[in-house]
Amino acid sequence: MKMLKVAFGIPLLAILLAACSDESSETVSQKEEPTEKSTAVHTKENSNKTAVKESSPNTLQTKASTIKKAVNSKEADRDYLLNVMNGYQYIQVGDNQYIYYGINQEQNVFCMMEVNFDASGDYVENINFVDNASEEQIALLQNQIQEQQKQLSDLEQQQMEKELDDYYAQLEEDRQKEEEAQAKADAEAEAQAEADRKAEEERLAEEEKKQQEEEEAQAKADEEEEADDDTQAEQEILESDTQAEDSQAIAEQGLAEQSVSEEQAVQLVREKLGIPESSDTIVELDGIGSDGQYVIHAYNVVIDDEETGEGHTATVAWYTVDPIDGTMVDQLDLE
Repeated sequence: MKMLKVAFGIPLLAILLAACSDESSETVSQKEEPTEKSTAVHTKENSNKTAVKESSPNTLQTKASTIKKAVNSKEADRDYLLNVMNGYQYIQVGDNQYIYYGINQEQNVFCMMEVNFDASGDYVENINFVDNASEEQIALLQNQIQEQQKQLSDLEQQQMEKELDDYYAQLEEDRQKEEEAQAKADAEAEAQAEADRKAEEERLAEEEKKQQEEEEAQAKADEEEEADDDTQAEQEILESDTQAEDSQAIAEQGLAEQSVSEEQAVQLVREKLGIPESSDTIVELDGIGSDGQYVIHAYNVVIDDEETGEGHTATVAWYTVDPIDGTMVDQLDLE
């Protein structure tokens, strides 16, 4: 069957729907006759006897129901519609509006299915099924189709072709611009990535240099501190040796000159304090001072814990005794 795609306006659709409404009583009566429902729907053979697509109104309505289900499930796109309605005649009544129709000239039955696409023109948005039109309405539809075909002049055809060419040219231009923009974005992203990589390398190098300088400074500081410690240790050793030598010299000189021994010094303190040998108070030599004087300590031992024997000392007196003449000095009085 020859497919008719005619671009004519909304008024035709309004006329058709109004005409169908006027014949509503006739439609009801015809629907009550089962014989008409089985009659094939077709167009009258034209002068060259070319056969056309035939289908009963029931079949067309079934296809409408099938498409409605697909519309409700949002699966009815343009390809789906063309596949379901393959071979059916149709006219275009708007930008995204089409009518598929079938005609039974003998029984005066007209049925049509109005199809509306969404704004994108890709998906079927709604369909409306109308059947059982009068012979006059059928003739009106055919005349409208013929008139619309005559109105398509060569200039309009050229304009349509030009608009189509412009559309595809614009698509190609948009595609090229998109590719150029993407290429530019990729180049910028690559340049930015390279810059980030170099910046990271410089940062790591700077951190490594800083860490190396800190380690060198710390090593130098450790060396200087170690040198200072060695110097101080040497100085302390030298001073200790000198002090020992001085003490030794003083001791040796004291031994040469002293007339009071260590035992005598302890005894002098005992007598000074009145502490007999049998006393619990301990009197003993604590050491020799740097000036050669005997340092005598008198103290008592105080037991704090009888079980462990732990305790502390309680000082009674501190005395220095001159090793030459036995002169005693109470160090506690001096404090």
